[in-house]
Amino acid sequence: MRIFGKLVLVILLSQEWRTSDAVGMKILKLCISQKTCESCLQASSSCAWCSDWSYSNSTLGRPRCNVPERLELFGCPTEEIRTTSSGSKEVLENSNFQDMAAGRTPIQLRPQRIKVKISSHSKIMIPIHYRLAKNYPLDLYYLMDLTWSMKDDKDTLVSLGWNMSNTFGKITNDFRLGFGSYADKPLMPMTFPGHEDNPCRSEHAVCSPLYSYWHHLRLTYDTEQFIKEVNNSLVTGNVDNLEGALDGLMQSILCTDEVGWAPQARKIILVATDGRLHFAGDGKLGGVVKRPDFKCHLDERKQYSQATNFDYPSLAELSRLLQKRKINLIFAVTEDRRLEYELTAALLQEKARVATLSSDSSNILEIIENSYHQITSKVILRDNSSSPLRVEYFSNCTRKDTSEHNNSECDDIQEGQVYDFNVVLSIDKCPADENQWKQTVVIEDALASEVSKVVIDVDLICGCNCKDSEDSHCEHGTNECGLCKCNFGWSGETCKCDESSLVNNVLQCMERNSTKICSERGECVCGKCFCDEGYKGQFCECTDCDKIDGIECSNQGTCQCGVCQCIEGWQGNACQCPSTDDLCIAPGTEEVCSGHGYCDCGECRCNVTALDELYYRGTYCESTISTGGSGLCVLYNSCANATINEPDRVNEFCQTNVTTYKTEIVKSVDAANEHYCIAVSVKEKTICHIPYVYEFQKNNTVTLKIGDKICKIQINTATISFTIIFGAVFIILVTCLLIWKCWTSIQDKREYEKFILEQKKTVFSLNDNPLFKPATSRFTVPPMYKED
Repeated sequence: MRIFGKLVLVILLSQEWRTSDAVGMKILKLCISQKTCESCLQASSSCAWCSDWSYSNSTLGRPRCNVPERLELFGCPTEEIRTTSSGSKEVLENSNFQDMAAGRTPIQLRPQRIKVKISSHSKIMIPIHYRLAKNYPLDLYYLMDLTWSMKDDKDTLVSLGWNMSNTFGKITNDFRLGFGSYADKPLMPMTFPGHEDNPCRSEHAVCSPLYSYWHHLRLTYDTEQFIKEVNNSLVTGNVDNLEGALDGLMQSILCTDEVGWAPQARKIILVATDGRLHFAGDGKLGGVVKRPDFKCHLDERKQYSQATNFDYPSLAELSRLLQKRKINLIFAVTEDRRLEYELTAALLQEKARVATLSSDSSNILEIIENSYHQITSKVILRDNSSSPLRVEYFSNCTRKDTSEHNNSECDDIQEGQVYDFNVVLSIDKCPADENQWKQTVVIEDALASEVSKVVIDVDLICGCNCKDSEDSHCEHGTNECGLCKCNFGWSGETCKCDESSLVNNVLQCMERNSTKICSERGECVCGKCFCDEGYKGQFCECTDCDKIDGIECSNQGTCQCGVCQCIEGWQGNACQCPSTDDLCIAPGTEEVCSGHGYCDCGECRCNVTALDELYYRGTYCESTISTGGSGLCVLYNSCANATINEPDRVNEFCQTNVTTYKTEIVKSVDAANEHYCIAVSVKEKTICHIPYVYEFQKNNTVTLKIGDKICKIQINTATISFTIIFGAVFIILVTCLLIWKCWTSIQDKREYEKFILEQKKTVFSLNDNPLFKPATSRFTVPPMYKED
């Protein structure tokens, strides 16, 4: 099974090498199947179309859509080969970065205008650069909830007004302030019946009649006027705890002239409130169901006049308005309302953010300053591209430790730092509507002004430039890239078939001296034969040619009525075989199949038994099963040695007159590989083995994948012999010493046991020695003498 697996591997490698210099079969099938110039060039960037009239007709097997080199080999004039344009780009305007100054507009993005031509299945990369401008103009519109609960907050804002100049001076030298207020729709149930003139009656107080939105002050540089308008504004009241902020936001965005929005300024609306929001659909509570018309409706008092006729706008509609007018929204709300407003801001995407407002709005200046820095410390690029054009952004935001990735946003923007983006435009397929072949893509800095943008004029290269040309071949039509486009009532290859003349049409489907219509192999339609499967020709008189992978004559010849006429260098019934033995000669050699086989259709057929009675195998019959190894290793050993041991001599050993050996250092080499080799080098007393495998590549080259060198030091034979003898003598002596030690130990043990046995046989006490004589004598006085 292992041998079988290796044989399968060799066959697969052989097939891969054999087709290495041919275009992928999938691309060929895709190209050949196209019937018009437009579809051909859009199918793949590898496809080309021959627009020469004489190149092909219904009887010749030469497809007009093919790869360019095949069209040229099949006889298409070079000037008639239509290919997909590679596209182009041209910078039309590229002014340098510019900070804000009197009489000029700040520039943060460059280039400002580009013209691009792009074809299907292609990409064009455009570098874009961003730098934050100093003193960028700021338009801040303060939209305040002036219901009864915000009365104290209005007074606080008046007291803080004189500090605004200092606060905004830290941000930019060019700022304007505007002021508006909102409450709710003057309808039931937003107010009590009879309380319309004084909705604060239930609080035993007097306040302004209920209104939806009131524009008090146009954007101005006059801070004192701003404070005055805030101070003079009147609070009002409503019944429920929901407010009509969305009405106020919509009108303050749409009323551009009344509010005074400047196109070159960064625009911010600050909404200060302690209440919740009414959403789209809530107007039904007061009988209002009509969707807003998104027009400015301010009366002579500058109040929203259509509040009782139009419902509140939806968040999606508000988000689109913010995006279109490039206005940033800040919700300054009390802590108990922060969560619900954060959810609302998330739906409005990057154009909205939330800040916590203290109970008396005393931190409003801090909110403005912090929010402004949040906006200016981030760049977000957005565009208006539409299908089929695709726009992608790549940047690492100047972070050296991060590789460039798909990204259109950068945080922590630093003043004076340039941030680079690569914008990639691509298109997969041209749209059928020619009106979409020209597009204008606008790339904007989403958080800056309306003038901070890059404009790209895109021309999609679609169709062919050989349409509608007058030609004598098309009798009642026009020549479109080698094919006739017939006028109404006419058909056929040359538009000479009158669809109203049935008899003549039938005669055009019959060969001369024949009575068979379409050779009885097809159907005649308006003088043209539509052949049954397997037949072709003007009268279906020809059979299909042999196919390889579904392609007639392997795209290496033309089909002449069932017979393949191969181009030079190919042969076989389907032109599938090279006419030379070049594919059977291993790179670096001159022998066909290493002299151990013969070449059959570009593949080596190894002899079952060669003259040396060995069985050979491999792509070039270079290996044997019985002895193992490859006969080609000797060709590549010197290159492997030079790559590891003498890198400066690689060019000398790694190329021949006909081929070049490419080398690649790898961590490990598969010893079971069919093409496994070992290069041996000897230097002084060191022997080194360099394992590697060789692989056959395109263009008659070989790649050597070389592993780590393994070295061993040679040892002197005499030294080895002396060491062996000395070791043997030492082992014998040690063995004898051990034997002697064991023998003496056994003898001692026997003597000790004999001693113990004799000791047990003695009759005297073990405590007295019969031979012992004490050194003292003992005398006893008779008892009778003791009494005296």
